[in-house]
Amino acid sequence: MKRKHELRDFLILWSTQSISQLGSSITAFALTLWLYEQTGSSLGTATLTICSYAPYVIMSIFAGALTDRFDKKKTMLVCDVLAVLCTVTIFILYKTNCLMIWHLYALNAVSGLMNTVQQPASEVAMTIIVPEKYYQRTSGLRSLSRSLVSVLNPLIATALYSFVGLTGVIAVDIGSFAVAFIALLFFIKIPETKSRKSESIFVLVKEGLRYLKTTPMI
Repeated sequence: MKRKHELRDFLILWSTQSISQLGSSITAFALTLWLYEQTGSSLGTATLTICSYAPYVIMSIFAGALTDRFDKKKTMLVCDVLAVLCTVTIFILYKTNCLMIWHLYALNAVSGLMNTVQQPASEVAMTIIVPEKYYQRTSGLRSLSRSLVSVLNPLIATALYSFVGLTGVIAVDIGSFAVAFIALLFFIKIPETKSRKSESIFVLVKEGLRYLKTTPMI
């Protein structure tokens, strides 16, 4: 019972964020199916995936530094809201028959950027709210959820897209966002950590690269 109490915030955050990540992944996969139906182009479909992951490749080196400068909870909430606004925009364009390929590329890039910033904030937040003696257990749960999202999202996305179409897929995504957002906003308290706002982002990036260089096992 004591263990459950100590891990309460982590379990809520981990489970709801995992659900939200699954919802986002389902939508991303369903959009590739929709795009391939519209264009029949493998290159166009691959480009959509690139637009989602390019911000992560380009900006991930700065994401940790940005996260260090801001409140973790607020960062996660803002990134979640901006990401779901991209999804809602896609939904509106789709329902009004105005959705074009370049819309998907642009909105996926913005959503990918939000995920790039949100992910390190989430990782740090989970570390803060977990007692050190539970690091190994919680790390296993986080790895499990990431693996399950990777394995399940194509299966669930294909099934949902076949039965309820893109509208249903997006509805599931927005629902998963609502669960994660409400849980984070009202039920989880993330202690504040020492801010490094006075330091330049580039200084923090150099510090991180220097640490990686001296710790090759990472």
